[in-house]
Amino acid sequence: MYQLMQRPQTASSTAHRNPRGSRRDAPLESATRILIVDNDRQVGTSLTFMLSARGYDEVRAVRSARRAIAIAEQFHPGLVFLDIELPDRASLEVAETLRKGAHAHAMRLIALTSNSEHESREEDRVAGFERYMVKPLSQIELDKILGRPAAPML
Repeated sequence: MYQLMQRPQTASSTAHRNPRGSRRDAPLESATRILIVDNDRQVGTSLTFMLSARGYDEVRAVRSARRAIAIAEQFHPGLVFLDIELPDRASLEVAETLRKGAHAHAMRLIALTSNSEHESREEDRVAGFERYMVKPLSQIELDKILGRPAAPML
């Protein structure tokens, strides 16, 4: 009998999924609008670069909750990466506002965190976050969210 060997998970590669399931099995169309909300400019820049490398051209990155809400009203993102540790406003409040504004279209929420042991995990799940992603995100983890097969390793 063969035993399946799994690669040990590190903090930067850990994805925490909503136990109710997610829409991760369906590939995200390249025309999907994506909003990144993180006060760290490098996170927004690197995620934007990784997404554009996969053919996603409709990507906006903002650094404040207020700006995210203003952009989302016109942009109508289908996928939102939201830092759950925003300094200027409670992330749960931002998530709720974004979800209310998305009533006319489907929107997925992905929580970004620098802490793999985030204490408000249950509250965040109830607020609609599909999964937790520990920063920095790897291309492999991003591809899982996008529903894309992993690129071959060179």
